Amino acid sequence: MNTPTPNTPPPIPKDEAIAPDAPVMTVFENLLKSPGAMIAGVREGKRLGSLAGKLIALTLIGLIIFGITLGSFSFGDQLWAAPLKTVLGLAFSALICLPSLYIFSALTGTSLRLPEIALGLAAALALTAALLLGFTPVLWVFSQSTSSAQFFGFLVILGWVISVCFGTGFLLKMLTHSGTTEKGPVRIWIGIFLLVTLQMSTTLRPLIGTSDQLFTGEKQFFLEHWSNEMSGNRRSQPDAEDNEGDGSNQQTK
Repeated sequence: MNTPTPNTPPPIPKDEAIAPDAPVMTVFENLLKSPGAMIAGVREGKRLGSLAGKLIALTLIGLIIFGITLGSFSFGDQLWAAPLKTVLGLAFSALICLPSLYIFSALTGTSLRLPEIALGLAAALALTAALLLGFTPVLWVFSQSTSSAQFFGFLVILGWVISVCFGTGFLLKMLTHSGTTEKGPVRIWIGIFLLVTLQMSTTLRPLIGTSDQLFTGEKQFFLEHWSNEMSGNRRSQPDAEDNEGDGSNQQTK
């Protein structure tokens, strides 16, 4: 009698794989409740484009609602600027990190191919957006009940880190279901991806609060930016001296 070894997970029955034509809500529920079915659907390689489209749609919905919640802290142009920056920031982070994800995954010895890894990343982003969506009611309450951009920003960062860590954990589950036990390289990649998204949030600031500019155009490391914000020592724009008193140097996260 053949029994699976301790290091090899039992194969997922084919009837557990999510159907390529499954509705969006079914894809959403499988991400949260049955990631194994989602992974099996990815590995079957049938109509991956249809599944990818639904994952992208779920990601956009979650990020737009999350971004609107950020914008509701100050309203005005931030109601459209914050969602736009959130979507663009995460999309760009995913694109520039996909090649390194493929390389780090290959170092684990996995049998996953590039299309499967790319779709796995799309599923991880959709799961991240779903978790962010779960945080939005709490964030909205604080966006309407506090005027402290520092405290609200702390809550946003905390929710973001938690969501990205749990969302990208989908990639580790994919490795397990592919029969790979070495996950160290992908864990390192998750840390790199998180750092990239945090730096992107600083590059695209302001996401919280108001400014007379859509983008600040000032280069700053995200830890330096956070430190300045928490201490109230905001750096001025290069032309702040010429526009003193007009609020041009007002920046938040």
